[in-house]
Amino acid sequence: MSKTTLIVVRHGNTFNSGDVILRVGGKTDLPLTEKGIAQGEAVGKELLKQGFAPEIIFSAPLLRTMRSAQGIADSFPGVEIVKEEFLTELEYGIDDGAPEDDVVIRLGMLEELDRITLETTVDDLREYGKAALKRWDNTAQLPKAWHHLESKAAALNSQWQQFAAKVAADFAGKTVVAVTSNGIARFSKAILPETSDIPENLKLATGAFGVYTFENGSWQCTQWNVRP
Repeated sequence: MSKTTLIVVRHGNTFNSGDVILRVGGKTDLPLTEKGIAQGEAVGKELLKQGFAPEIIFSAPLLRTMRSAQGIADSFPGVEIVKEEFLTELEYGIDDGAPEDDVVIRLGMLEELDRITLETTVDDLREYGKAALKRWDNTAQLPKAWHHLESKAAALNSQWQQFAAKVAADFAGKTVVAVTSNGIARFSKAILPETSDIPENLKLATGAFGVYTFENGSWQCTQWNVRP
């Protein structure tokens, strides 16, 4: 039996150069920029170039993910796009839709609360926040300010496993695409065996994708953070 393939794609850009960057969560339903639209189309062309032929495209029901899914589908006429709720980005509470620099400073403040003194500067807080986000990107460790997401993050591991099992059962030997956001994509590693090599950085860039293949009863990651 041929390999079953699951391709996890992050949507394209939602900001233009010079825009104030926001923390884009599940409540912040922004459309893609022109570049973001082109990124989705580029993913489709790259998948076609690599010889993939998606049987179906699952997408979070947000503007940015659905438009990216359509851009991919343009390279594969007739492929169906199906909305999948669990692929919807995390909701970041009061940080959802807030300017990213403000979010970084708030994360830093709560992350290193015990270290803050009268001498602590805004730049110090910013560095603390950046360090917390780096841990989030590399290992999916939630910043303390996002403790409200702990149950959702824990559930994502089993949701990815259930989704991957469905893909392996219902689309055996075929290729499936899942279009999502960065906060969700990083948990896809949960489908890998415990002994698997995991990408050093779990973050997917905008308009990038990762490839999982299923063979002999287990998944492996063959590509990660590929940005055409």
